[in-house]
Amino acid sequence: MAKSQGAKANLTGNRLEKFIEQNLIECGFAKIMDKKTLANAMHNFNKPSFASQVNIGQTIYGTDLICDFLLYHPQKWPDGLVIEAKWQQVGGTVDEKYPYFVLNIWSSEYETVFVLDGGGYRPGAEKWVRAMQKDNLLHVFNMTEFQKWVNQGNV
Repeated sequence: MAKSQGAKANLTGNRLEKFIEQNLIECGFAKIMDKKTLANAMHNFNKPSFASQVNIGQTIYGTDLICDFLLYHPQKWPDGLVIEAKWQQVGGTVDEKYPYFVLNIWSSEYETVFVLDGGGYRPGAEKWVRAMQKDNLLHVFNMTEFQKWVNQGNV
């Protein structure tokens, strides 16, 4: 049975998230399954930790703002770092969500790194989102750039 476009998009997006997660684990971050425990880790532990699919506040529409990853590192990210991942391999609507994503990040309290790849976004979409790097949107990376940033000891 052939997979739908949505199922394929979820699979490839999950692979990007697994790539990021593996990098975090290799850098010594402990994965915390209970998201409520991450709040404790950020205030009581002295150990790099992360959780995925964490509610970090409210969107510009007043709904829950769920991030892909929330990291805590006692020296580098004591107030937390959000990592968001978006993969678009074929034309679609993911890049239409970039302005909404950027506005939500700017209204969030967390510094954020955005990893996008796949090459299927519209011409100009990646250029636009990269131009939005300011305030707490620290970086916009493709997978290679993210890997280099990690290799330089930034997480």
